Amino acid sequence: MDRNGAVSWRSGLRVAGRLADMVRLEEVLFSLPLAYAGALLGARGWPGLPTLLWITAAVAGGKIGGMALNRLFDRDIDAANPATAGRALPAGLLSPAVAWAVGCAGLLFLAVAALELNALCALLLPVVLALIVVYTFTKRWGWGCHFALASVGFFLPFAGWIAVTGRLGAGPLLFGAAAGLWYVGFDSLYALRDVEVDRRLGLHSLPADLGVPATLSIAGAAHAGFLLLLGCLGLAQRLPWPYWVAVAVAAGALALQHAAVRRALAPVGFARFNSYVSFALLVGTVASALVR
Repeated sequence: MDRNGAVSWRSGLRVAGRLADMVRLEEVLFSLPLAYAGALLGARGWPGLPTLLWITAAVAGGKIGGMALNRLFDRDIDAANPATAGRALPAGLLSPAVAWAVGCAGLLFLAVAALELNALCALLLPVVLALIVVYTFTKRWGWGCHFALASVGFFLPFAGWIAVTGRLGAGPLLFGAAAGLWYVGFDSLYALRDVEVDRRLGLHSLPADLGVPATLSIAGAAHAGFLLLLGCLGLAQRLPWPYWVAVAVAAGALALQHAAVRRALAPVGFARFNSYVSFALLVGTVASALVR
């Protein structure tokens, strides 16, 4: 490879890295297992490769599109926050046009996948698109922003489930509500990082509005509710022992996360702990399907 080719290759890798950071690719990776777990439970076994591929396209498209638009609309806020000023958009390393393109492309993937899955997914598509776009602005309105994000998290296992069955039921609602509470808990803890900046900029979050002790209590209650609803789901679906092992692993990961946050009073290892939770639930549902 000549020098110009090597420079071009390195430049492409840098751009790819900036894009991956902009859309927080790690969040896609810990979101997909929840959708897959919902599909496995809905199908009571293997849902079929085409369905899983469309679910993958929907989740990846929605997460990537939503994060790109979030970064685009928040670029002035990020520029005023020392912790985020180095991100690609506020630092001028990527243009707003790129963020618009990635955001619209991601949501287009979500829309096509929903239309390909079934009529119920297509019917709920406008609701999901509206939540993804509106969530970005809720931190300007009140600390309910965490619950707005939770409504997006609700659709991960819920949509995976109904993508297979094409109908509503107690199972997908329980699993979706559990995921929503998980999102409330970890997003509240994540907001501890920006509490002083949020107050200075007039933005809202649980730590900025209600204080750190209240945030720790609310996050703990949300995660306890998450585990409780997972238990209710397991009983309602009569899931075998691997599922309960997965719930125990998720509980352990959340306990470690809370202990780390309380020691540091700051978000610690979020991608790692959240991956433990979501992958444990996926492995547990796969193993439960095999046992059954």
